[in-house]
Amino acid sequence: MELKGQVWKFGKDVDTDELFAGRFIMGGDETSQSQYQEFIARSGLSDVGHRENIPRDFLTKVAKGDIIVAEENFGIGSSRQQAAETLKFKGVQAVVADSIHRIFFRNFWNLGCPAIDLPGISAEFETGHEIVINLRQGTIKNLNTGKEFEFHLIIPAWFIDMVEAGGLIPYHKSLQNVEGKNKSAK
Repeated sequence: MELKGQVWKFGKDVDTDELFAGRFIMGGDETSQSQYQEFIARSGLSDVGHRENIPRDFLTKVAKGDIIVAEENFGIGSSRQQAAETLKFKGVQAVVADSIHRIFFRNFWNLGCPAIDLPGISAEFETGHEIVINLRQGTIKNLNTGKEFEFHLIIPAWFIDMVEAGGLIPYHKSLQNVEGKNKSAK
């Protein structure tokens, strides 16, 4: 599975409160998926102002398929899933960072979006660079410089299948469909 996109370079220590402020936690109508996604996308990153660890024009220019490359401690803070949802609903398809906080890591994968730890990777990219990530081969390539980097995912192999399915819930639904077809075939 290959992901290609434009890079947004984030700094270090981007916390979940920057991605989705705690004051919005009780908001949004969860009974309507489209309204909930719109609320999360609109509310997320709304309190960042002019922080030096997030590009100033990210909110106005981020596009579907973009990829964040960040310094260390990306996603530190609380376990709020809305922090990961904010990025997904804004169109970010992956995060690659020098280090990623474990709870954000799992929340983002559950949404069908890879989060990849690779120490030192942030020094190899700038905002606007083109990046290609091959999850099955374990490679990241900067198309602007031609440099390629290897990474090793310490996750179950089915996580990549989960990304291809669109997240944890679609993945499990696809397994149930397969099980149902197998039972009816007997």
